[in-house]
Amino acid sequence: MAYATILSAIFTATILYSTIQLPVIANEFLREQFVDYGLNWQEAEKFIEAIKPIGYIALIVTITLIILGFVLKYRKFSFLGSLVLYLPTFSYFASVMFFLAGIGILRILWLPVIELSPGTTWSEKIYFARSIFELGDIVYLPYDILRIIVSFLGYLSNNIDLANMFDILSFYGIILVSATIFFLACATWLYNKFSKQNIVTSGIYNYSRHPQYLSFILWTYALLLYDKYIFTPPKGGYFAPPPLLWLTITMIIIAVALYEERDMIKHYKQAYIKYREETPFLIPLPKKITNIISYPIKNLYKKSLPEKGIEIFTTLFVYYIILIILSLLY
Repeated sequence: MAYATILSAIFTATILYSTIQLPVIANEFLREQFVDYGLNWQEAEKFIEAIKPIGYIALIVTITLIILGFVLKYRKFSFLGSLVLYLPTFSYFASVMFFLAGIGILRILWLPVIELSPGTTWSEKIYFARSIFELGDIVYLPYDILRIIVSFLGYLSNNIDLANMFDILSFYGIILVSATIFFLACATWLYNKFSKQNIVTSGIYNYSRHPQYLSFILWTYALLLYDKYIFTPPKGGYFAPPPLLWLTITMIIIAVALYEERDMIKHYKQAYIKYREETPFLIPLPKKITNIISYPIKNLYKKSLPEKGIEIFTTLFVYYIILIILSLLY
């Protein structure tokens, strides 16, 4: 158990450092390599033209990695691809004007989206690309509800800074919660593997079948909240926070988890089926909420969870479209 705890602590500390401190250090270094053009658009556009092919290659490789992960059944590739797809959100930690300066160079992955956007000028293309990245706004709904309540309490108490304080505390709070879940999940998983256990059902795995994926989803959601509610201009000035990408990678992670469960059922049959029936998928939720969430699945396949490959793809695609439609209304 000691080895499992030490390794998990190292992994967790690395993630915390990578989230909070590493972007600042990386930005200071990269600003010497990728400068801030500010309003000098002639130089900026020359740089964009020179670096654009790398952006296309990076995006193609990332998407290929995600697809191959599912096709070749190396689903960690898909998980890795989703992580790479979301890496540019760290660029919001850079306080620069030009969106490819410093750590903003990570946004090179999104350059093809701008290039393929309609418009005759670069500014018009960026404006359209912003509208694409803003799809998926419905993912803010749970946080927005809490924020409205806090803002109202701030109004009643004549504390106009309460909402801003809530945003900062929420960011660090979610990061710490995700790190804690990740630590407990890694420690439990490693301990069970060292003990030669086939199915991990103890500890935090008694409350979530996929706590490591849950920690990753929470961690990326915290970054999304930071991008929208905490940063101030000119941070991210040329890009909107990317809720569509967060929604996309979350769907990819859920797909990876469902495919892994299908493999577990093939290997361990009734033992894993029993565990799946007794333990929540990601988050322990009241039964009524779970029924509402699983309603489309039950209507499509008359079961609580999709199992076959086509069922997983179809189900998540339906949820994806529903959430985008709700985002347009939101």
